[in-house]
Amino acid sequence: MEIIKTDGVDVRNWCPDVEQNAKDQMLKIAMLPYVRETCLMPDAHWGMDMCIGGVVATQGVVVPSFVGSDGGCGMCAIKTSIKRDQITDEIHAKLFNMISREIPLGCTHNTDKRRNELTKKFGQKFQFIVDKSGINYFEAEPVPSWEKAFFAQLGTLGSGNHFCEVQYDEEGYIWVMIHSGSRNIGKRICDHFNASAKELNEKWFSNCGNIPFLPTDTVEGKCYLAWMDFALRFAYLNRMVMMDSVKEVFTRVFDDVKFITNEVVDDAVNGEVINIHHNYASLEHHHGKNVWVHRKGATLAGDGNTGIIPGSMETNSFIVKGLNNHMSLKSCSHGSGRKEGRTDFNVKHENDSQEIVARLKAKGILHSKLSTSKRGRDKGMLDVSETEEAYKDVISVMANQTDLVKPLVKLAPIISIKG
Repeated sequence: MEIIKTDGVDVRNWCPDVEQNAKDQMLKIAMLPYVRETCLMPDAHWGMDMCIGGVVATQGVVVPSFVGSDGGCGMCAIKTSIKRDQITDEIHAKLFNMISREIPLGCTHNTDKRRNELTKKFGQKFQFIVDKSGINYFEAEPVPSWEKAFFAQLGTLGSGNHFCEVQYDEEGYIWVMIHSGSRNIGKRICDHFNASAKELNEKWFSNCGNIPFLPTDTVEGKCYLAWMDFALRFAYLNRMVMMDSVKEVFTRVFDDVKFITNEVVDDAVNGEVINIHHNYASLEHHHGKNVWVHRKGATLAGDGNTGIIPGSMETNSFIVKGLNNHMSLKSCSHGSGRKEGRTDFNVKHENDSQEIVARLKAKGILHSKLSTSKRGRDKGMLDVSETEEAYKDVISVMANQTDLVKPLVKLAPIISIKG
């Protein structure tokens, strides 16, 4: 860890190769009057207002853009009793095709039939989430027809770096890992409250570096926290619904499959599913103060809690246990971290797509067909921005956080389904 001194608070940095633009974002944040602590995780890279892989503790305020436009985005994973040598070529292809059909991918929402089925199945769960989040207390509704939007998007993957992967560990056991979040619901919530915060900051004559914030004791601040909680609960359920779909696929393919995650960790949901967030804010106690810890692309690494740190679609991922390091505000990386933005990377590698596809095939990884840009100057260009070269080296990322997490399981992919 490196300590970066500023005229504000120190920046504690676990990312030795952090890009200057990401570093500059955190140096700016360190000067804000309501910020009490700042950290850069080993996967840090540039984001909106705050870098991805950033952790910031604030006092008395919440900052929507420090959570980001996909509040509740996170990971879930299960271990199965199936071994890699049971995955014949035929079963390999069958699993890929069946999972791809079961989960709506990209920006696709549920069909009316699937939405109606989910509404019936999870209607009570939806009401529980509404009541628990407390959003009925507030008049503001950033998501039009939000009950319909909830079920239209429930159990859908999304696009970008969201994925469903079938992986295997060093003992040969098959795992399933899913990365997804709150979909368009989370984006609407972030956009709505970021705009509201900007308007109020102008009214208060307080721009604080042009990063809009909301005091948590105001109606608007309480309203944002309620809607953020709604997004987190939706994202959590969203991953569980997709994982249930994948489990059903495995039970159809393997009569005797069991889900045995509890043999590895002691905090899996129902002993089967690890399910965690990496975009959120929570009230926590650190270094004698109650502070709002914003984790944007960072995972809780508290005392013994389980985390998931994925690599790219062709590199290792890790199941880890937190080491409760208060210097990082009990946080660790949420992945390996991008080296370049999507557009820049695609432009640089637009002629490499056939070579990349051949490489994935040689590694035995079945994957979604590379998508094509549909607009702008990149129209028609293949998206290769999820491949190994686009990301930091995950082994180096893990080496840079040995004081934050203990690796339990090392995984490698055999199926990577992207949105």
